[in-house]
Amino acid sequence: MLPKIEIRTLGTLRVVRDGHAVTEGDWHTRQARQLLKILIIERPRPVATDQLIEILWPNSTPSAAATTLRSAINALRNVLEPDRPNRAPSNYIITQSPGYAFALHSDIWLDVEEFEDQLDQAHRATDDASRRRHLDAAVTLYADDYFISDPYADWVQNERERLRERYFNALMELSELQVAEGNYADAITACRRILARDEVRENAYQLLMRYQAESGDSASALLTYERCRHVLSEELGADPSPLTQQLHQQILNGEVTPVHTERGGFGTRRHAPSAPEAKPVTLPQHTLLPILDSRYLDVFVGRDEDLVELTQAMQHALGGRGRLMVLEGEAGVGKTRLAYAALQHATQLGATVISATCQVLEQKLPFAALADSIGRYLRTLPDTVLTQLPGATLAILAQIVPSLQDRLLDPETGVLDGALSVDENRHRLIDAIAGLLVDLSRLRPLLLFLDDLHWADTDTLAVISRLSQQLGDVPIFVLLAFRSDDMVENDALVKLLYGLNRGNLHQTIEVHRLTQGQVAELIDRFTGEPSSGSEELAGFLYEATQGNALFVTEALRDLQERFSAASEEERDNVNEDWLHIYRHVLTLRSNQRVNEIILERVDRLPEHAYKVLQLGAVIGRDFSLDLLEASSEEDPLDALDVLLQRQFFMERADQRLDFSHQVVRQTVYDNMNTLLRRRLHRRVADALVALQQQDRNAAEIAFHYGAAGSSSQLNFARYSVLAGEKLLQSFGLRQSIEHFNNALAILEGSSAEESDLMRRALQGRGLAYESLLDPDGVTETYRRLMQWARRRGDLELMLTVHSRLAFMLELLGQQRESNGLLRELLDVFAEQDVSLQSAAINDLLERRRTIFAPYAPVDRAEWSEFVQPPPAPARPVEDILAALEPVHAVVPLMTYGWTLRVQGQLTTATACLTKAVELAEETGQRALASIAYFQLAVMARMQGDAARSQTLNEQSRLLNQGSENNARELVSMWPRIASAFQSLHAGHVEQAERRLRRVLNYLDTSDAFRNHRNSAAIGLGLVALGYGDYEQAQTLLEHALADPINLYPYTHVQGLLGLANLADRLGDTERCCALLRQALRFAGQRSLIEEYVEVVEEIVRLNPPEAPTVWLLRQALACVDAAGMAPTARQLSAALDALTVSDVAA
Repeated sequence: MLPKIEIRTLGTLRVVRDGHAVTEGDWHTRQARQLLKILIIERPRPVATDQLIEILWPNSTPSAAATTLRSAINALRNVLEPDRPNRAPSNYIITQSPGYAFALHSDIWLDVEEFEDQLDQAHRATDDASRRRHLDAAVTLYADDYFISDPYADWVQNERERLRERYFNALMELSELQVAEGNYADAITACRRILARDEVRENAYQLLMRYQAESGDSASALLTYERCRHVLSEELGADPSPLTQQLHQQILNGEVTPVHTERGGFGTRRHAPSAPEAKPVTLPQHTLLPILDSRYLDVFVGRDEDLVELTQAMQHALGGRGRLMVLEGEAGVGKTRLAYAALQHATQLGATVISATCQVLEQKLPFAALADSIGRYLRTLPDTVLTQLPGATLAILAQIVPSLQDRLLDPETGVLDGALSVDENRHRLIDAIAGLLVDLSRLRPLLLFLDDLHWADTDTLAVISRLSQQLGDVPIFVLLAFRSDDMVENDALVKLLYGLNRGNLHQTIEVHRLTQGQVAELIDRFTGEPSSGSEELAGFLYEATQGNALFVTEALRDLQERFSAASEEERDNVNEDWLHIYRHVLTLRSNQRVNEIILERVDRLPEHAYKVLQLGAVIGRDFSLDLLEASSEEDPLDALDVLLQRQFFMERADQRLDFSHQVVRQTVYDNMNTLLRRRLHRRVADALVALQQQDRNAAEIAFHYGAAGSSSQLNFARYSVLAGEKLLQSFGLRQSIEHFNNALAILEGSSAEESDLMRRALQGRGLAYESLLDPDGVTETYRRLMQWARRRGDLELMLTVHSRLAFMLELLGQQRESNGLLRELLDVFAEQDVSLQSAAINDLLERRRTIFAPYAPVDRAEWSEFVQPPPAPARPVEDILAALEPVHAVVPLMTYGWTLRVQGQLTTATACLTKAVELAEETGQRALASIAYFQLAVMARMQGDAARSQTLNEQSRLLNQGSENNARELVSMWPRIASAFQSLHAGHVEQAERRLRRVLNYLDTSDAFRNHRNSAAIGLGLVALGYGDYEQAQTLLEHALADPINLYPYTHVQGLLGLANLADRLGDTERCCALLRQALRFAGQRSLIEEYVEVVEEIVRLNPPEAPTVWLLRQALACVDAAGMAPTARQLSAALDALTVSDVAA
């Protein structure tokens, strides 16, 4: 049976009721239709009454809007249910607190519901035919973008983009299925459908190029690449990605050769390009195995089936088809022992074996476990082998494996590019670690084992994720083990496993407890000989431990120690006493049972050994002999012998010590009283400081001082700040913020609140938030630092904070707040009756105050002249660097350079911006370097050096390309707006509109980005003017100009000129002249040279009556001549000549 109501939202809204389309007249009011759209978007959630009023009637009074809303709701209900009795409840538009909701009734067919349902069914389909059928149905339903008749409505943007993404992904999936069938024609059409809607979607170009080449049409594939390159350059100022360029090169080289298919199309066969022969690298076998008690390595019970499955997968992987396997089970069940057996087998097969154990203490340290294990492995390689490995990869890894820096052939290779963003650096490290493992596996099959993955840091897990995507054709076996009961506490691990499951990228072995028979066998193997009492003992042990391998082993060690400690005549009684003890253990919970057994063993230790055991438990991870000696009150030699003999500690090959199992360590730690823990933590922290570990282990020192009680809190704050600063220098931004927050929580309100430590904590936190482009974090942190500096009377710091915060606010389009900050700073200086020692910075502040002075749109009869800016102070670069540290001088130099540029003092501006670029690259401030390069490119254009301008633009783009996503978008926002205005001046109205729409699509509706939104609105107003839509043009231009504080000076002038142009077209000469005078006065009083010239040129073009055009041209020409703006000078000279000739002819 057909539904009573059919609603189509993909495209223009269409409603069909009982087979008849609802017409315009049926709606009665436009707002009823808009209501339906909003309620459908939010379904099944209700939309609050206040929200609906805000969207649809923002300028009405609350009471009037509420009445109108009720009327519109009633009209909507009548459209959908014309036969509904008066006051009867609606089936479809229901009243639900706090407003109204759209109920998807069985009477209603909604295209977007069907679209998503077909896609969901496609993803659940188990065969390609069903999957293709559902994908076909879905893409057929997608007639156009969601509610396309409301292209600029904020309330639909997010959902529209989400559905577009699903549609594009469906087309790409469908094209892959079509190619699998040999149907290249339809696959190519699918890619073109994507590009018709989004011409900058690079992955669609990649697919299209591949399909064209594989179908035998390499010429079209090369043309597609050229189109891709051109569009990305024009629209985004970007080049194709390395992947696209590589595919292009493969097609050029003939490495993608067509092969005929059954359908009469073509497939592909790929050939690797030939390379010169190199001397083969022989990689010696080295193995890093987990540390187990050597006396019991041959004790392996109850895991035969698991081991067979594991070794079969391992052999397959090491043979060239990489695999990833996961061992999952509770603490102590035997995961590590099972993995060790597999690793022994890999060793016998000649594989490289690298193993690492994640530590709870290192969970917040990036790449901790991998850095340790890879570092230990690389130290085993001779220099002759190490130098044959990829130098670039090793140089990147030297950041986390410092010992590599001394072994690299070229020391400069290890120096990082200072312009790298933190996020890019992190991804380079992830790629480098995964790449090194792949490279090593090509030289010798490799097994990587990571134990206790539930304690892994986020970056280590990211490496595993990246590596899992590269296992297909390399001889790598990745083996992971984690505690199932602790997994949920590590969100990153949960996400990794979810991703592996979705991609079918791994196998899981769940390690179970031993059976009673296997416990009996373990007893026999452990004791070295079968015993008649084994069966009875196994029964008791099994009942007490439920077959947990660690519990059984600890119980056997307990019994063994009792026998060893008993005299000959007492040993007959030990068994009876022991069984009595274990009857007590049976009554405990499982986690208490093993604790009781371990503590029984601990109680039998000599006092000196017990103290060293407690110290090891407090250290919290594997530790060096140096640390043990430095933190022990007495010589630990004898105690260490006891602990090694009784198998509490194990010694690694690199002479570091660790507990036999982390459960043992935790039990010992938990059994200490709080005061003892505090004292031992303090002792360990002091020992680390005495061993000069501050640079390497600041976070570990901070951890121990933090656990050492109130007397150590200032030390905790000190080393937390140091740990944050260390992470800030590398790649751990969020981890650094956590350290700074820890320090601030201690310092605020303490005697050290006014110390330099407080400054370092706030300054470091601010820099971290800057790199993350977190406006709230930056603003809150720097305002606190400003208050701190003000209390201290630290003018240099106040200026530093002001410049960094002002830059962030301007980058986010919050000019009003940035200007307020400037006024606040100057007021403070006035209150304290002080002036800055830096003449350049004083000059910068005064110029900014002039440029961003409040604007009053009052018409005056005079045509304003250009106000010459004051000369810049001598040697401004040196002046600023004398006042500020290089890292903090970048923003003032860049801002000063911009200010001088817009006021036409190009030589000094060039010096400031060039130094800003240099310092920004040296100090890793990539976004600032990119902006400074862009300003230099604009200046080169003003001076007529097009080639240099293009080169500088390219440098700006390349720097910005590697930034974090948010940073990249923000830094490129103004260049995109500027390029749109250039397109408008060149007459490319459609191109300008596309660029401006992309800007608005990225921006949200928060208080941020108001400058950008207003500037884009002015651009769109000029677009509407170009299309002849005068009403829309006037609305957009006037609305943006009504918020003059949140407008860039350039776009402010463009808005005034747009309104003047509109008035001229409408024949309103008086208004046109008034607007031209306003624009001239705005630019002239602020000494904005390019803007002033553009107004003069527009006056010449429109030629309003009584305008002193010749005088204006002459004084503008004098200004640009003095500024060295040769191309502009030529234009003005030509205009002046033409005007003079015209006057003479008249």
